[in-house]
Amino acid sequence: MYRAVLVDDENYDLEGLRCLIPWNELGIEVVCSENKPLAALQYIENHEIDLLITDIKMPVISGIELSRKAIELNPELKTVFISGYQDFQYAKQALDLKAHGYILKPVDDEEIVGVLRSAVAELDNERMRKAEDSSLITSFDFIQNDVLQHLLEGSIDRETLDAFLACYPMDIVFSSAYAVLIEADDVLLRLRENPETVNAELDGLFHYIGGEIEAAGTGKWCRVNRSQIGMVYTAEPELLEQWLEKLVETVREQTSYTITVSYGAEVPDLEALSVSFSQAKTYMNGKMFIGKNRVIPPSLSKPGMNKDIKDMSVVLDVMFGAMANYRLIQICDGIDELFEVAALFEHPVKVYHFSVHIASRLEAYLGTLNENYESLLGWGIQQMDVIHHLDTVEDIKRWLRNTLFQISEILFMKKQHKNRRLMEHIEAYIQERLAENLTLRLVADHFAYSPNHLGVLFKEHTGESFNEYLVRIRMEKAILLLGQHQYKIYEVADRVGYRNIAYFSRQFREYFNITAADYRKQS
Repeated sequence: MYRAVLVDDENYDLEGLRCLIPWNELGIEVVCSENKPLAALQYIENHEIDLLITDIKMPVISGIELSRKAIELNPELKTVFISGYQDFQYAKQALDLKAHGYILKPVDDEEIVGVLRSAVAELDNERMRKAEDSSLITSFDFIQNDVLQHLLEGSIDRETLDAFLACYPMDIVFSSAYAVLIEADDVLLRLRENPETVNAELDGLFHYIGGEIEAAGTGKWCRVNRSQIGMVYTAEPELLEQWLEKLVETVREQTSYTITVSYGAEVPDLEALSVSFSQAKTYMNGKMFIGKNRVIPPSLSKPGMNKDIKDMSVVLDVMFGAMANYRLIQICDGIDELFEVAALFEHPVKVYHFSVHIASRLEAYLGTLNENYESLLGWGIQQMDVIHHLDTVEDIKRWLRNTLFQISEILFMKKQHKNRRLMEHIEAYIQERLAENLTLRLVADHFAYSPNHLGVLFKEHTGESFNEYLVRIRMEKAILLLGQHQYKIYEVADRVGYRNIAYFSRQFREYFNITAADYRKQS
């Protein structure tokens, strides 16, 4: 509904406008009707409106002046003037204000309804245009974020990237660049204490950081997961660490959060960004050793730490990959390897910090799968507090193992459900085209899969290869058709995809240990 204000110093005319026009039918709500223009102006100054229908000649302030002030407040306002004076000067001023309509008294109901319908149509078009523009901007931002994330992760090929950049230039021009990872600190702790507000706070934090990046012109950024931003730094290399330290300081001073930042090696082109980003993620694992709220450079200060972090990063990657693919033994192996490192810690507190760090890395990994603890396990992050109530390393390992097993099983079941729906569509597709020359490659192409991948899915879902599956359903269909005596045997063969009657007869006999002709005699 559009909001309208009616103004006329003649009460009779005002009441006629308010009561005799089918406002609801027009999609208009009269939010204010006044016979005092100053009272109407006060309302307009304090409320958003879409339409102003006003008499022109009124005491104290004219309709022209009222309209002018209202348009200053809302340039997109539609105005309709009503006048009992056929004075060209009024009409001229109305035209100067780009009034939507100028109606003479006595008002003809049909005329004003027509003018109002036209105004509503314009408002509809403007609203639609704004929605489309907003949608395009939102879509572009989403696509750019997605492409940039794939670029950093190394999961986009050059052809796809070039096609995107041709349509949506991202202004990434550089002779060298660095991949940067920015992580909000203490996210798990905050989620445990106040889960309802933290996601909104993180949105605000990353919007602020993104604004700082854009204002400085230092590169492009994207949201990687709930607690991390990825960035392509393309400004002066010698200023990188200085600028990142300034960003850490600014966030600490201007927000309620702190951040830790790591970055990888300098790379010469877009294709190599994933290497730099992988290094940045590895160095971020050093946060638990050397502290948060700082920049972690590629060269870490403590001897041997670099190797420990890289080793731990590899183990985490393998363990999370095993979790995503339902390889439970590898999960156990990964946990054992990680806690071999924990056995070297001098104080139990460090073991707890280490365990929470693993849980934090797990949450970040789930973000890459568009999942989180809540979506998979149905519980808030506050349940991570259980780690601090476990007495021994074995207790922590057992808790982590059970958590990873549970997540792995849920991911596996989701994947199975997704594959089952796909296979249902594929089976229906094959059933509809049994008479055609179907091949694995043809079906795979139709569903945008590689033949090898689809072949594996068939084996997993049906327990048989694609060819075995195809022969089986063709033979099952042939049995049904042979029971319908209006079809000759060669017609049955043709309807299930066999153009060669001899080949069909041989296949039927091998499958059922009886000829098609003998089966028909028995049916």
